[in-house]
Amino acid sequence: MELVDKLNCTGCMACVSACPRQCIDIVKGKLGHLYPKIIGEQCIECGKCRRTCPEIVPLTFHSVSKSYAAWSMDKENHKSSASGGAAAEFYYQALHDDFWICGVEYREDFHVVHTLTDSMAAVSRFKQSKYVYSEMGTVYAEIEKLLKCNKKVLFISLPCKVAGLLGFLGKHYCNLLTVDIVCHGTPSHENLRNHIFSIDKENKASKLKFRMENEFLFDLSDAAGTDIYRRIGREDTYLAAFLEGLNYRDSCYYCSYAKPERVSDITICDFWGLGLELPFDHPYMGAVSAVLVNTEYGRSFVEKCKRRLFMEERPVWEAVKGNAQLKAPTEIHPKRKAFESLYKTHGFEVAVKRCLNEEMKKESRRLLKRRLRRMVRGVVGIFIKKYRR
Repeated sequence: MELVDKLNCTGCMACVSACPRQCIDIVKGKLGHLYPKIIGEQCIECGKCRRTCPEIVPLTFHSVSKSYAAWSMDKENHKSSASGGAAAEFYYQALHDDFWICGVEYREDFHVVHTLTDSMAAVSRFKQSKYVYSEMGTVYAEIEKLLKCNKKVLFISLPCKVAGLLGFLGKHYCNLLTVDIVCHGTPSHENLRNHIFSIDKENKASKLKFRMENEFLFDLSDAAGTDIYRRIGREDTYLAAFLEGLNYRDSCYYCSYAKPERVSDITICDFWGLGLELPFDHPYMGAVSAVLVNTEYGRSFVEKCKRRLFMEERPVWEAVKGNAQLKAPTEIHPKRKAFESLYKTHGFEVAVKRCLNEEMKKESRRLLKRRLRRMVRGVVGIFIKKYRR
């Protein structure tokens, strides 16, 4: 029995959860990405792994019917979220409606793990973007058990993980609501852990943050919230590799889900390009979510959320135009092969710095200019009121 080719394997691990003999191991690839592998002598060749795989048995995709610019009207929720806070408000609304919710949270050693819960306290752990591979554990089977007991479930994850869940279930459940988050690509946990160790050799870090409204950053802090390390954008090696698409899974460059048609009930992402071609007449400068409605179930749920979210309907094409991954997958970086070779011999930090030296230097110059402008503005503000912060 053969699983899907590594080039197309998204790591959804639906096959692992579906195997009745538990004879599929999870192994590491050359950049630390995780892949399923059948243990030959235990396999009974029932074929359930292949029937479950959404890359082998295609799923139904939905056309987007409506698009909204949205943000949470709760200032604290919006401030603590990566984008406009739409995902957090979906969780709150779902819990209010007696759903169980599933999102991702950091666990020990910064592993990102899917967690199923009915606890309001979990929402704060699900917030913030986590730019690393997310592990499924036993959550597919846990969700199936709840659905069979007529419990409602909200599942928010990357589109390939939504597809993994749908492939595992193998049938439609009217009590399952799925939300996919538009994704650029997925680095491995091994890359993240190597980078953190290069910064924090004393292992004091316990908190990691990747976003602050529209700013990408790598913010590592200890349990008391004291910064250990903080870099913006491409001045950090991990974010440089992520933003340049250097170290994703192979499948990310051929992603089946990077297109306007969606596999879930609702899609959320940053609303890049909002107002560039059509006026957006709101005196608001913070992060904005794009909420795309793909099914009737998604539409009815979004309608309920309008009391929690500011929402203005926008043309679907505007949201699609501003998000490259709603049109096509990320292109393979021209230095990908060089990165793989350097990673094997010199490790993550050296490999990124050698492959992205110019990009990182350019980012440093940009940030230096910005900091100097702020410094000058602060000095001038002492004497001229309109320049004061």
